[in-house]
Amino acid sequence: MVVDVPPGERGALEGILEESFEGWYLRHSRGKLQQLEVVRAAVASGIPVGLVMLKKLEARVGYIYYIAVAKAHRKMGIARLVLEDSLGRFREEGVGEVYASIETDNVPSEGLFSSEGFTQTNFAEVSKRFGTIRAINMYRKMVIVPGEALMWKKIA
Repeated sequence: MVVDVPPGERGALEGILEESFEGWYLRHSRGKLQQLEVVRAAVASGIPVGLVMLKKLEARVGYIYYIAVAKAHRKMGIARLVLEDSLGRFREEGVGEVYASIETDNVPSEGLFSSEGFTQTNFAEVSKRFGTIRAINMYRKMVIVPGEALMWKKIA
């Protein structure tokens, strides 16, 4: 089951972030955990075992900031569950395309997103679709850093 996690209850998810990230990614994910309007958690036996952080960059453009799964629950389909849930939620909200960035050496993340129909894109392609100024504004919100690949999927 995947549920919304209200801002006041998100502290319980920090352990999952600590098991999943380090350095800059851990600091950034902790900040986003508290800032973003939408954080959803996969729950098993009443305990959060995975999470996803979402944001609408524009009315019809969604972004997946982080997917994280507790170590003890990895390779059980939790990441796929929260990704599919996120795509469904974005569809319900009228979002037409979704972006996510992944570390270029993160083979499991690349496999997950590719298996759900995401393809790698870049700033030039985003600029063609939205214009340079809008693309710059979206990139600023996404915070893509060197060593990451931007993934994209049209959902509507």
